[in-house]
Amino acid sequence: MNLKKLGRTNLKVSEIGLGTEFLFRQPREVAKSVISKAIEHGINYFDVLFSVKQYLEKLAPVLKEHRENIIITGHIGTVENTEGRPKKTRNLKECSEEFLKILKILNIDYIDVINIQFVRENEFDKIMQKEGLYDLATSFMDQGKARFIGLSTHETQVIEKAANNKKFDTIMFPLNFINHNLEGRTEALALIKKNNIGLVAIKPFAAGNLLQYNRTVSFAKYQTGGISLKKKNPRDISPSKCLNYVTSIPEVSTVLMGVKNEEELSQNLGYSLSKENEKDFTKYIKLYQL
Repeated sequence: MNLKKLGRTNLKVSEIGLGTEFLFRQPREVAKSVISKAIEHGINYFDVLFSVKQYLEKLAPVLKEHRENIIITGHIGTVENTEGRPKKTRNLKECSEEFLKILKILNIDYIDVINIQFVRENEFDKIMQKEGLYDLATSFMDQGKARFIGLSTHETQVIEKAANNKKFDTIMFPLNFINHNLEGRTEALALIKKNNIGLVAIKPFAAGNLLQYNRTVSFAKYQTGGISLKKKNPRDISPSKCLNYVTSIPEVSTVLMGVKNEEELSQNLGYSLSKENEKDFTKYIKLYQL
């Protein structure tokens, strides 16, 4: 697995990382086997999306076992609701308690990247104001409980704001065939490069919709960074083609793939063994444009 520098941090991350969102409802043994196999194949970047107790308890043993050799992103901005599901919050007390819960249940001392989750343009200034979420993240860095600060967004306008204030080490944003010509994307990527920010690409498969072979699919804005589209997928689209597209974007440090079992992981890991013609994505760029 190729390693890339994560922006201006001192971290070297695998060009493909693992998002653990789709392990949320999977049994503990499945979560363990998926993460273990990912590590065996050179993946060292893991995204822990939620602060939900039952989800964290599934991840805890295997992440703790390999802690010294992996990089973990943990999020602030959601709270576990009474039904055991994540719910967005910007309440400082709740965010603080939930982050400490992540550390406690995972049984680790620190998170490599503390990420402010799902930031919209109309809330950016509030997050950055005194005693806002950014200050909370900074306080955890000062305590040695986090090493770097990032944010995730589905809006290029937020990337512009975050890059220009030069306070974020990483940014997470959806990248896939569909948003190749998204308005503002080229400019956002240029700002990321200019400010040496680590770009963590998400949604390479548009939440799995790109892998529904030979079917007409409706793509939602949250899967594409702002584009709604209904399109028939070709028969020969593949995980390797999707991943090769994203990893070929120079600004990308790592791309997170989400899987729910070992079979899906193996299919995606085929990327590293595929021949160049098997990874060729050029015809798809035009296919998915409006």
